[in-house]
Amino acid sequence: MKYDFHTIVIGAGSAGLMTASILAGLGAKVALIEKNKMGGDCLNTGCVPSKALLYHAENQRKYSFGSHDAETEAFSNVMKGIHHTIDQIAPHDSVERFEEMGVNVFEGHGKLLDPHRVEVAFYKGKQMETIELTGKNIVIATGSRPRVPDLEGLSTISYLTNETLFHLEKLPERLVIWGGGPISMEIGQAFSRLGSDVSVILRGNRLFKKDEPEVHEVMKDLLEKDGITFYFGYEPMAIRKMEKENKAVHEQFQILMKQRETGVEKSITADRLLLALGREATTENLGLENAGIERDQRDYVKVNRHLQTSRKNIFACGDILGDFQFTHMAGYEAEIVTRNLMLPVKTKAEYSKAVWTTYTKPQVAHSGHTETSAKEAGKLGKVLVKSSQDVDRSMIEGDTAGFAKLILDRRGRIIGGTIVSNEAGEMITGVSLAIRKKLKLGAFQSLIYSYPTKSEIFKALAVDNLQDSVKPWQRNLIKKWLGRSINRER
Repeated sequence: MKYDFHTIVIGAGSAGLMTASILAGLGAKVALIEKNKMGGDCLNTGCVPSKALLYHAENQRKYSFGSHDAETEAFSNVMKGIHHTIDQIAPHDSVERFEEMGVNVFEGHGKLLDPHRVEVAFYKGKQMETIELTGKNIVIATGSRPRVPDLEGLSTISYLTNETLFHLEKLPERLVIWGGGPISMEIGQAFSRLGSDVSVILRGNRLFKKDEPEVHEVMKDLLEKDGITFYFGYEPMAIRKMEKENKAVHEQFQILMKQRETGVEKSITADRLLLALGREATTENLGLENAGIERDQRDYVKVNRHLQTSRKNIFACGDILGDFQFTHMAGYEAEIVTRNLMLPVKTKAEYSKAVWTTYTKPQVAHSGHTETSAKEAGKLGKVLVKSSQDVDRSMIEGDTAGFAKLILDRRGRIIGGTIVSNEAGEMITGVSLAIRKKLKLGAFQSLIYSYPTKSEIFKALAVDNLQDSVKPWQRNLIKKWLGRSINRER
């Protein structure tokens, strides 16, 4: 059968854009379908605006607002800065740029008709029209969206998600965030620093659940000092809209909640609610059943280690897989998909080396195994921890609350690491490289570091490990040898 395209990519977020650009660069004829904005969640409502918010919030907090008008103006400037950043980056992900690469871009809704046919529905004026594309291969990269729970009274207020947050015109007076993940931590700290009274409601009793347990206490203390109030172990039961006491706020409502363990009920008043309860797959009206594509219990697309779906010519990558919903992981998966589409020998996705960073201040970065996962996998050899208080550069900058933790296997190779530091996201790359190249801790010791830098914490860990590994009989032997050499010199 003759196909219109070598590959049809559905979704122009991070995973879809990467897949389409690599394939087109290798000479494949590619179709890229997107029903919303090019760049997907990352550019428009995720990584880019959230990190711009953190940057501008950090700059604004250096100045005293002095009045409500000044605070409002400052917040307006922050939002302008965010959208200016998006506008600057948008051309990199634009239709025009990808068409220049040789990608055929179709702006509309893609739906699978069978394992090789995709219908694209789009508006021409006010009239809906459709065209049909055929492809030897198909890549599903439609991403995810914020999960919105079923809660009594939620529909009576204009709640926020990351898709609407960055269109706020006024700084919330009292912002409540429901959920305790990375989005909650980053947005909560930024808004607290801008002047909002921020509260976070979460079902569990621990922050940064995917990271090492030591992260929780460090970050909880720091975030509370930043003004955030945490309600651990609480579940919202209902929302009651109220008459506004302050006309300056958008709206006013009460959140009724219950402590899950004790049953104690509590209520808090707010003028804005941000839902940060995780993501759900964007699979509606995608026609997965027409192509025999299987999904898991959470509705995410099921794939094998080669990122093939239940149909071998159909691949999936990015948020639609559900487990590692990060832009850089979407890019990694896109690279795996393109290799497997173009080369006869299939490449497997390897998630034990996954990396992520939460961009609070300080940042929390992780790569590879945690102590728990290494133990469960039967790979745990040694755990090394070093406080930032032992690093000169951290002392100079007052960045001393954090630490570095490395996980070694039984052969002394680095298989995991966690860093809490203002530059943790930059520093974790060294750990990722060590894990990828199966390096031992001595590799960090043999490097020459610029002084003073925070990366010296890795050398300190290596030196500590070397000193701890010297056995008593070895110390005695060295002591005797040194003693004899001194006596001979005399």
